[in-house]
Amino acid sequence: MRYLCVLSIVMIGLLTTTSAHGQATATLRGRVRDAQAAPVAAATVTVTSADTGFTRAVPTSGDGSFLLANLPPATLDLTIAAQGFATATRRGLLLEVGQTLVVDVDLAVAAVRETLVVSAATAAVDTSRSVVDAVIPSTAIEVLPLNGRNFLELALLVPGNTPAPNFDPTKSNSVVISSAGQLGRGGNITIDGADNNDDVVGGPLQNVTQESVQEFQIATQRFTAESGRSASSVINVVTRSGTDQLRGSFSFFARDSAWQGLPATYDRSSGDSFPFDRQQLAGAVGGPLVSGKAFWFAAAEYRNQDGAVLVGERDVAARAIRRSFAAAPLDDTLGSGRVDWRRNSADALSLRYAGERAEDTGASSLDRAIGSASYRQRSRNSYQSVVGTWTRVVSPTLINAATASFSTFDNAIVPIAPGPQHTFPSMLDGSSFRVPQGTTQKRFQLADTLTLSRGAHSLRLGGEWQRVNAAFDLGVFQDGRLEFIEDFPSYDSNGDGRVDDGDLLFAVTLRSGKPDQALVIPDADNDYVSFFVQDDWRLRPDLTLNVGLRYEMDTDVKNVSRVDEINPIVQPFLQGTRGRDLDNWGPRIGFNWAPGDGRTSVHGGYGIYYDRITLQIQSLERGLDGRALPIEVRAGNVFYLDSMTGQFPPFAPSTANPFTGFILPGAGASGINIIDNTMQNPSVQQFNLGFQRELPWNTVLRVDGVHDLGTHFIIGRPIGAVYNPVVGGPDQVVNLESSVNTHYDALLVSAERRSTSFGFRAAYTFAKAFNYANDDQIPFGSGPIDPDNLRLEYGPTPNDQRHRFTLAAWMDAPAGLRVAPIMTFASGVPMDILMPDGLTRVPAFQRNAGGRIFETGADLNRALVDLNASGGINGQPLPYVRDDVRFGDGFSSFDLRISRPFTFAGHVRIEPIVEVFNLFNVTNILGVSVKNYSGYANVLVRDSADPADPGFMQSSSFGEAVSTAGGVFGSGGPRAFQFAVRATF
Repeated sequence: MRYLCVLSIVMIGLLTTTSAHGQATATLRGRVRDAQAAPVAAATVTVTSADTGFTRAVPTSGDGSFLLANLPPATLDLTIAAQGFATATRRGLLLEVGQTLVVDVDLAVAAVRETLVVSAATAAVDTSRSVVDAVIPSTAIEVLPLNGRNFLELALLVPGNTPAPNFDPTKSNSVVISSAGQLGRGGNITIDGADNNDDVVGGPLQNVTQESVQEFQIATQRFTAESGRSASSVINVVTRSGTDQLRGSFSFFARDSAWQGLPATYDRSSGDSFPFDRQQLAGAVGGPLVSGKAFWFAAAEYRNQDGAVLVGERDVAARAIRRSFAAAPLDDTLGSGRVDWRRNSADALSLRYAGERAEDTGASSLDRAIGSASYRQRSRNSYQSVVGTWTRVVSPTLINAATASFSTFDNAIVPIAPGPQHTFPSMLDGSSFRVPQGTTQKRFQLADTLTLSRGAHSLRLGGEWQRVNAAFDLGVFQDGRLEFIEDFPSYDSNGDGRVDDGDLLFAVTLRSGKPDQALVIPDADNDYVSFFVQDDWRLRPDLTLNVGLRYEMDTDVKNVSRVDEINPIVQPFLQGTRGRDLDNWGPRIGFNWAPGDGRTSVHGGYGIYYDRITLQIQSLERGLDGRALPIEVRAGNVFYLDSMTGQFPPFAPSTANPFTGFILPGAGASGINIIDNTMQNPSVQQFNLGFQRELPWNTVLRVDGVHDLGTHFIIGRPIGAVYNPVVGGPDQVVNLESSVNTHYDALLVSAERRSTSFGFRAAYTFAKAFNYANDDQIPFGSGPIDPDNLRLEYGPTPNDQRHRFTLAAWMDAPAGLRVAPIMTFASGVPMDILMPDGLTRVPAFQRNAGGRIFETGADLNRALVDLNASGGINGQPLPYVRDDVRFGDGFSSFDLRISRPFTFAGHVRIEPIVEVFNLFNVTNILGVSVKNYSGYANVLVRDSADPADPGFMQSSSFGEAVSTAGGVFGSGGPRAFQFAVRATF
């Protein structure tokens, strides 16, 4: 702690930390002129808040310009006074997080007093920035129907953002956003300026109750140098603070299985059912500690969910996979408290604590479309965070903002049932090989931003330091994994006179060479340092240049400190010397041209952005080093099968005793992992060009064309094999390297109207996203088809959605009703076409070719005919599918909230609420896994493993709808009603 305090003082004193705090604030700038358009110097520009008594004043410079930086996002009043002129007032100016509001004022002669009231809800054309972003205001957060009450789902109302498939077992109940074609592991979320990201495996960490969120900004592309650690989007969340009035709210939301339908893929003939319900209680209250100076705010939420997850069950007699429900309970508690203190006119301090504890049961990460009930896992996640900020007004033109935060994350996952994992072509059974496991993360963060105003220049500079201490406790592969080549046995392979699961054929088994010993990595630590400079230069009244430069550096994501500990048997594969990636310079340049009356602006620019490398990469080299967690890959019973009799001998491995086959080189991308000495942080070059136009009825239209080129993204490439004495056989060597790219091109269109009585946000995205891997930078699955030709991996991302349209609105209706709908329409995602064993895709086809290269099953069959005519794959023909099979499904959902507020005693409001999700009960087929996000069965599994059987050349299960979007409870799932009541005072 002494070290932290000393370092905090040094960092603040030297102004060498981040802009994270600056991104949780807003900026007001403009110019003051007289009636002849001459600049008015030395005018006093003052902003005030009626809610808190906040006030700040600055003089105009010689050219009449003024700038007020680091303002709290709020509704403020602006007053301009100058000797010899009438005082001008602008009331109700809306300042939003991460935004810059430009207000130019012409002063009248002293005899005329001007007061202009501006609607705080009015959207305005951005006339000063080139970032592609949007702000979700408090109105939308409060009134729109949210399935699960996670405010981050509102980011999907912004073009360029889609839901991301699940990539990590610790994120089974998280809302993960895919922005600009990335898959969600990257991105950067800050809450009140504090980093809220998982440096261990990626994705967001702590959730905060909807009651405590004031607003949030999502910058999808081309954000300024103040933000970093993301090659896709940045989300800046601002929590609510207290005011000079005691205010509070209480809400209760309830759902029940009697009020909703069942997923379309549920097998109703089974007769199984499972009750599911959810109750959420939330409350918030805040007020003054010292009137006009100090305020407090606290919020809490509890969710109790007796949930269910759709699971598969093998019916051996019928040779079918039945679908039923399995219990998936969830208990989630959120809480936060905040104190704000304006010590004097120069110093403002804020301190916030937030915590969350979640315990749930659900499906583990899926490599297939569905898992069994035994494949579920129990998770416990605990989060704690404290963040403090200090804003110092050094002079009217110089402001310093410092942030310090500390957070902890503790995750533990255990299986529902004992292993091993049974990987069938169409489903997963047994216990996931990924559990038990646990991770912890502690983050220390110091940040500082200095804002300097000089005439037309708004200059910000600062930096950031983070210390992340992480640990892994991994019981992975202890129970092992069997890779079956058929869903059901075809004949009596073991010669016992009956056909049952003892006759199942499996290709390989994978198990830890130390099955009684978990892999423990107690010190996967890293320091992150960055600094930046950003200048928004108002070159002339209608033209602003946004110029910035950011530098970022990690100390140990590449395991630099332990390179001498790498297994000597793979040292010959390491080329050159290993060092930190020290050239991560990110220049950003943009412009905003707003000619005429400021109702139209044209903006664009270019920038380089760097993504974080998660510490899981370090754990792969340290864990899968051939010694700490040696993976024994052994031959399955298929290697012992007699081609003449169709039987295997008694000494062959069996389902009862599977791990006895001979050693094989590592299958997939496990083996011995090494980090390439030249690995670099993934980076994306981002280009944008667009315009905004104010339309009638206070509506703003925005159109952006964007192009992103990602380089140095990570993939695991097999580069050879070595004899590993620990496993007693050969082991594959996998090089973790920065050698693949990503591409994203999109047209982003949005229209927004702000009003308390009627407002809306409409968004349309037309996009194409390509990359080289489905597993999003953690190469833990199957490796590339040809390690020497990575170009063969190039294809659409698993969540590539070409078209997406959303419309959210809120309006006052007759009889005092308030109506708020959300409509979503989207095209289907592509589907990988996998070999009959389900291990790899068909090598002759593009990755995720279903729905892109092949539009119908007939298209696929024509390609299979040609492929089989040329010898098939390794001399084996592939089975055919139905001509009418589908590769993907569009998404359509209509959510609606209707409420009726009643006011009592002048200030107490009671609001009964009815919500319905997916009102028209549209079936939306969609999965959850990066391996198969389409939701349709994508393995060419044969109806029979007997080459003499006609079923050998048929795959009747291919293209079968397996899972629906949202499962039982989630967005796009079956129609569901929710009833609630909200009280405010």
